[in-house]
Amino acid sequence: MSASTQFHNRESASRERLYTPPVLLLAAIVGISFFGAGFVMPLRALYGRSVGANGVEIGLMASSFLLAGFLAAPLIGRMTDKLGAGNVLWAGLLAHTVLVLAYIPAQDPFLLIGLRALEGVAAAAAYPPARALMNRLAPATRQGEALGMLASAQTAGILLGPVIGVLLASQSGYNAAFALASLPLAVGVAVTLLFLPRRANGEATLDAATKNDSWRVAFTRPLTLTYALQAALGMSGGVIITVWSLYMADRGASLPLIGLSYTTYALPSMLLTPLAGRFSDRVGRFWPLTLGFALFGMVWLVYGFPLTPITILVVSGLEGIPASLLSAALGGLLADVTPETARGRAQANFSAAGTLGSLISSVLAGALYATGPGVPFVVVGLVYLLIPLVLFLPAVRHLISRSHLRAAEPEDFPPEPAVTLPA
Repeated sequence: MSASTQFHNRESASRERLYTPPVLLLAAIVGISFFGAGFVMPLRALYGRSVGANGVEIGLMASSFLLAGFLAAPLIGRMTDKLGAGNVLWAGLLAHTVLVLAYIPAQDPFLLIGLRALEGVAAAAAYPPARALMNRLAPATRQGEALGMLASAQTAGILLGPVIGVLLASQSGYNAAFALASLPLAVGVAVTLLFLPRRANGEATLDAATKNDSWRVAFTRPLTLTYALQAALGMSGGVIITVWSLYMADRGASLPLIGLSYTTYALPSMLLTPLAGRFSDRVGRFWPLTLGFALFGMVWLVYGFPLTPITILVVSGLEGIPASLLSAALGGLLADVTPETARGRAQANFSAAGTLGSLISSVLAGALYATGPGVPFVVVGLVYLLIPLVLFLPAVRHLISRSHLRAAEPEDFPPEPAVTLPA
């Protein structure tokens, strides 16, 4: 083997390395940041009640978070592409750090609603830019695995944070929990500023021509399909937020079992998502998406039966398996079809699509639940079972299959300026 061939092989292997220090640091930042955010996740509603918020005002706290994040996403996406994902990431984490501390002096329900809305904006300025930065740092052939690792770090933080936050609040009060929650977020700010690139090597900037055609660049046919699939997947979150605790309570579950159900779902998802990402990197996105939605739909139909609390825990654990397939495959598909100049906007739109799906299903879930505890799950499960039929349509399957080969149809991208897909 010649020296030039050996050098080429080493260079190719280097390009394919995923677990580099910047990638691992980014995953750690996401994990510790969501660990801090998870501290106060179960406390906000209880804190709102303690300062006099009624049920409607507590509901508005949740709605304002989702709505503000959805509305802010397009602007956050443009800022990410213009300023660099690293710059937006540390700014979003800093804003979240300050907002968590702002709960301590806030003693009015309307202030809490406003804080939750601002938190929605801060959240939109944190996780989507982190995903956009991961798109830059990870090899193009391992995007599913890389984004799966990021999702696992997020899940790990959310799993650990609430347990410690509730324990601390019960022993030392809400103020101590809010103060301590700000520390991991502040660490995330510091590590991002000190060790991660503000703008990853080769990150494109928005020139005048790209700005003029920015809408089309971020809404190609493959991207629009990816947003639609993410919105459908987001429907599950809206149902869970709205009726899951009621559903389990009506099935006879105690409060500890309700809390445990989140863990039984999250653990398989956290452990399997990177492996699911590697699987989708190797076989393409079509089959993981098709199997994921089919299995997800079947699991959700099972919730329509009169299950015992223990059976619900088992089903919840099984639900994490297709959830990991879908999370990794959708993240990989988004990376496959995103033009180089629109990664920030694409990630922001992707996040907004999931939020929109959650908003719609959360509104419908309450009305459907009134007709029967299992009805919202059955309706959403049927939606998920229909999606594989849509994916098998030739035009849709063609878009997904071609995306994995980095060979999207020319008409899907604007001719001017020339857009170079990730190599």
